[in-house]
Amino acid sequence: MILNDEQLLMAQKAVENLQKILLEARKIHSKEEYRAMSEPVLLEIQQREQQIIDYLTKTQKELSLG
Repeated sequence: MILNDEQLLMAQKAVENLQKILLEARKIHSKEEYRAMSEPVLLEIQQREQQIIDYLTKTQKELSLG
């Protein structure tokens, strides 16, 4: 759960890093290897992106109330 703007930036950077990993991995792995190794990484990206969306849909007041 993202609680502040600093954590938001960290989550965005983490998503960016995971995407870069996948971009490089698909250059060197076979289709089958890439699909197998990318699945958990894509799931992690999806989860982090959902946390980002959840944070961005809340007002500052909602965030301060917890």
